[in-house]
Amino acid sequence: MQTSLRNLFLQHVAQTSDIPPMLEVQKAEGVYITDVKGRKYLDLISGIAVSNVGHCHPQVVKAIQQQAETYMHVMVYGEFIQSPQVKYAEALCAMLPDSLNAVYFVNSGNEANDAALKLAKRATGRTEIIYFENAYHGSGQGCLSVMGSEYFKQAYRPLLPSTKRIRYNEMLDLESITCRSAAVIFETIQGESGATVPDLEYVQALRNKCNETGALLIMDEIQCGFGRSGKLFAFEHFNVCPDILTIAKGMGGGLPIGAMVASQ
Repeated sequence: MQTSLRNLFLQHVAQTSDIPPMLEVQKAEGVYITDVKGRKYLDLISGIAVSNVGHCHPQVVKAIQQQAETYMHVMVYGEFIQSPQVKYAEALCAMLPDSLNAVYFVNSGNEANDAALKLAKRATGRTEIIYFENAYHGSGQGCLSVMGSEYFKQAYRPLLPSTKRIRYNEMLDLESITCRSAAVIFETIQGESGATVPDLEYVQALRNKCNETGALLIMDEIQCGFGRSGKLFAFEHFNVCPDILTIAKGMGGGLPIGAMVASQ
């Protein structure tokens, strides 16, 4: 007897939750996912903020098809001059403040944040990283070290040393940012905590504190970026500019891509 796809899924695909929904997908288009029985589901989660132009957007599909028949992987980014890479970097920088003018492409948000932490340490010569309660920045070892919830990271210690957790949107805690701090990694709008929006005055005070101490301000816009806040990037609402911006999810229309953006 032929084994069902459902049973093969359970046998050979690593599940990431105790009770996966196991929707058996036949097709996804626009805002709908269709299962193998032809039932349509309104997709309110969008691959967790990934498919922000809908599933199988015709322009995205056309671009993928054209590129796939031209070339795909030829060399790691930043070595060969590849037209799609260069044009996308140019387009991103054109929509960002002048200081955010160099794009480092990666495969995911986790990698973008890990690259940002590494850059901050290398650029400042410092080691301390400040992060926030209820923060979510990815699930690799580096990003787990700045994860706000013990639920996600308790099984994986020891993690990176020299990290310090402070409260989100709490003015008094900004005093924890000192000349020992390499960076503060900050979700412009927190996601895991339930779409928590900080006060304008707080974000501006955070920017000023980083300026005073020489700590770099990393703004993680992996979930809230690409129009999800009403502006292209959420930091635009606060009249501040990060030293390092991390993006992913919505930037690929479903493809696995992320980036760290900083100054040359």
